[in-house]
Amino acid sequence: MIVWDKHAYNECGVLQVKDEELEAFAYAQLRDYKKDFFKTVHALDVDDFVENYLKINVQFQRLSPNNSRYGMTAISSGVVPIMNEENKPDLRYFQKGTICVDLDACNNDNHIIGFTLIHESGHSQFDLYVNKSLLDGETYINDEKLLDGKNLIVKRRTQKDWMEYHANKYASYILMPAQFVRKLYKQKHDEIMPGQRLGVRQRKLIWKMIYAVAEELNVSCTAMAWRFLTLGIISQQLFDVLEINHKKEETAMK
Repeated sequence: MIVWDKHAYNECGVLQVKDEELEAFAYAQLRDYKKDFFKTVHALDVDDFVENYLKINVQFQRLSPNNSRYGMTAISSGVVPIMNEENKPDLRYFQKGTICVDLDACNNDNHIIGFTLIHESGHSQFDLYVNKSLLDGETYINDEKLLDGKNLIVKRRTQKDWMEYHANKYASYILMPAQFVRKLYKQKHDEIMPGQRLGVRQRKLIWKMIYAVAEELNVSCTAMAWRFLTLGIISQQLFDVLEINHKKEETAMK
């Protein structure tokens, strides 16, 4: 299995890489998983990838009384509070790297379950050696881009923010490879609206396009909408027309 070199981590043990490096890593894993993976467009067999390629122990447990947690990863061996059959807190022992998914919190939706499994698999790979005593501080790391030779600070993230950011990005790259999404978009565009361009007055058509591509890759429409945006398939203006509930869908795709 392909893993990160130790130089990819900062002094806190938090993965610190560029988006394009993480994307290349994800695609390298998919090729290692199946050498002909990119030969044809298809949805990933999430269970097989996680359990048989990544060799991650997966359990399904109730994680909160109000279904507020989709999943969790044990970044060290020890007891973790879960909800028992009576919906009361109970302590269970989990080995380091084990991931848990709450099917009820995911509303038994295969799209959400799949994204959660890959998201938590990111944590299980990247975050097992973090220095937890350093995570609780308010140390910020700048996310910077070069603009006319000068550093433009785009966003400041804490160590924990970076962990979540990378897990979300990893899930999007694994489940929605760029070449798959672009090829499907072109195919569906030719089928649904040949010769037309998407515009701000075509909200229903935009969603129809997103739904068509999302169904092929077995992901949620919200996750695919974010992927369309990050790939430049739709503009920020068109994305805003979709009126996605950002707070509600925050864990689904960034």
